[in-house]
Amino acid sequence: MRNIPLVISLVIMFLAFGCAPPKDTIPVASSVITEPHQAFTDATMHFYEHGVKRWRLDAEYMSRPLSDTGSLLVAPVRIVIYDSLGNPSTRVVSDSGRSDAKMESLDLWGSVYIKNQDSMVVKSERLKWFKNAQLVTSDTLVQVETPKGDILRGKGLNAKDDFSRFSFNSNVEGKFPDFRRRVEEEDGDFFK
Repeated sequence: MRNIPLVISLVIMFLAFGCAPPKDTIPVASSVITEPHQAFTDATMHFYEHGVKRWRLDAEYMSRPLSDTGSLLVAPVRIVIYDSLGNPSTRVVSDSGRSDAKMESLDLWGSVYIKNQDSMVVKSERLKWFKNAQLVTSDTLVQVETPKGDILRGKGLNAKDDFSRFSFNSNVEGKFPDFRRRVEEEDGDFFK
C-alpha cells in the first residue's frame, strides 16, 4: 500500500511529460549564411526629399545586411521617379540592383530598361546612377531610342540623369529615319 502513492505519482508524471507536444525543430538554412541580414518579399519603398515624393521602388525581394543597414539588394528592380509636381516622369526596370548606405547611388544590372516622360528609352546590361552628381554612367553597351525612331548605340555612357544630354565612350553607331528630310527642314529638335 505504501507504493500506491508512488505508482500514482509516476503515472501522473508519465502522462504529463510523456504526452507533451513535440518541440519545434530549429530551422536550418539550405545555404551557408555569411552574415545576418533582413529579407523582405513583395516590398515597396518610397523616397522623399524635403517632404516631396521623389521615387517609389517595388520589388519581389529586398535584402539588407545588418552590418550595413543602408546597403540594399533588390530583385527585380521596378522604380517610378516623380517630377517636382508629383507626376510619374521616369520608369526604371532591371533584373537586380544595389544601393549604397545613403541611397546616393544605385547600381543596376541585367536587362536595364529606362523610359522617361518624353518616351526616350535607354537599354543596357548595366547602369549606375549617382544622385548628387545627377549622372548616369555605364561601361557596357548602351542603346538609346528616341520618340522619332532614332536608335543610337555605343559602349560606355555618360549622361545627365534625365537623359537631356548623353555621350557614348566608343563604338558609336546609329540609325536615323527620315534623316534627309529632318536635316533639310532644319529640325531643331533632331533627337527628341
